[in-house]
Amino acid sequence: MKIFFSTIIATAALVGAAQAQVSDPMMTCEQYLELSAKAGPTPKTGDATMDKMAADIEAKMAAYCKANPKAKAIEAAEKAM
Repeated sequence: MKIFFSTIIATAALVGAAQAQVSDPMMTCEQYLELSAKAGPTPKTGDATMDKMAADIEAKMAAYCKANPKAKAIEAAEKAM
């Protein structure tokens, strides 16, 4: 049960982190991809599970944004979850 709650908390943290990267609710996917490229890779947390989940969310957001550059980045974050 403890692992289950830890996973829920970790997932919630990742959702918040993905949405935090989208600092402007009006930001387009095109703008998000530009900022993401400038920022570089997300720093590692040291927790392999968290790092993998963060990488998966980032990859899903990037794929959605590449396919829909005029869409809102917050929409990409929501779809990635």
